[in-house]
Amino acid sequence: MLNQQRRSSLRSYAARALALVLASAQLLVLACSDDVGPRRPQLSIAAGDGQSAPAGTELPELIVVELHDASERPLAGVRITWSAQGGTADAIVPLSNVTDASGEASARWQLDATLGTHTLNVTADGAASAHASAMADASGPMQVNAMPLVTYDGSGQAVHPDFVRLPASWSGGPFRLVATPYPGGNANYENPSLFTGSTGTSWTVPQDVVNPLERPSGGGYLSDPDVLYDPDLAELRLYYRRVTDENEIWMIRTANGVAWSAPVLTVHAPNHMIVSPAIVRRSATEWLMWSVNSGVIGCGASSTTVELRRSTDGVTWNAPESTKLKDPDGSPWHIDVEWIPSRNEYWAVYPVKKPGGCTTDRLRFATSADGVTWTSYPSPVLVKGASDELRDVVYRSSIDFDATTGVVSLWYSGAKYNQGSYDWHLAWERTTVAALFARVGAPVTAAARIAIASLPKPPELTTETAP
Repeated sequence: MLNQQRRSSLRSYAARALALVLASAQLLVLACSDDVGPRRPQLSIAAGDGQSAPAGTELPELIVVELHDASERPLAGVRITWSAQGGTADAIVPLSNVTDASGEASARWQLDATLGTHTLNVTADGAASAHASAMADASGPMQVNAMPLVTYDGSGQAVHPDFVRLPASWSGGPFRLVATPYPGGNANYENPSLFTGSTGTSWTVPQDVVNPLERPSGGGYLSDPDVLYDPDLAELRLYYRRVTDENEIWMIRTANGVAWSAPVLTVHAPNHMIVSPAIVRRSATEWLMWSVNSGVIGCGASSTTVELRRSTDGVTWNAPESTKLKDPDGSPWHIDVEWIPSRNEYWAVYPVKKPGGCTTDRLRFATSADGVTWTSYPSPVLVKGASDELRDVVYRSSIDFDATTGVVSLWYSGAKYNQGSYDWHLAWERTTVAALFARVGAPVTAAARIAIASLPKPPELTTETAP
């Protein structure tokens, strides 16, 4: 009996010893495994790392990542997440949100206006991650292009562009652009002129049209044209400002683009109190007009106010109301406003006027849900020097958004100082809506402010020499 108990105890002891040996062996295996490292999927940057591009533009090459398992086999169908690091407003546009059969995924990377190094974080489901970097330099947007015009005065110089689309029933190109010649700052030629095109980048005078469409009678000069299409009446309307000792906003209309009506005076106020009218038609009975009130001093004033008038027919307008459009660097000047139906909001672009000065060096972008309360974005759409035509001044510009293609088109005006006078020209740019908001939404860094402040300063424009 005693021997039997001893044998049972020995068997129990042996079992416990074996369990301890097995446990020790398992710990040893785990320890060795930890020494080798976790056998997890690995994500790496296959292409596009280390690029550089002008701030506010898209990198020239795609960012491509590769995902492999521990045996270097590609992993397909794994979700990839892309995000900008450091609080920038970079726009990341994935071309694929999951890895393909080769374990790859790619994205476009649009830098915001912040100068310096930008970092992109890429994460795969399962915690694998990788990082790419890019450098944003201080160069102007490279996609700004010259836009030559044949003006009636022969100078090719112009300012104040405004764009409109026409239905297919109209003859000629589907687009129209109005602008005013301004050779060397001579207001005697600043009369509204019409151009047509099919691309938005190349413009000619429409067949049977003789520019300018209007000339001043009884003194003064004409400026600040704004054109729109009325689908109910199937007519094109052109508003423009006559400047004497008053600001008068006149309107002419046409049903065929060639024969225009007699001018109709729609609204007037003391001089410099209705500058750059921008008209939007929301319906047959809802018309809106924004304009800049700089008081009797003009652009030399310390500040301006953007005002809104309303109308039921686009001819008779209510008294103006002040809007809440403020600028972080100065005051709005020569505004353009468009209604964007696909986004249910108004867009505005305007050059920024410094207190007491008329020479504008940047173009701002703003949005509004009601046309009264506006959000002005921190970084400029454009800064002078982006092209040779806009070397010293950025001025009244026009914007259009094609919701079908997602393309934003901008027609700029500005000037360069040349041998004692300013040469005024137009330029154009196309971008995506994501790229536009990335550019204007970027925080303005100290380096960016220094870069803008260090740009050469030409002779100051005055109320008498500014268009």
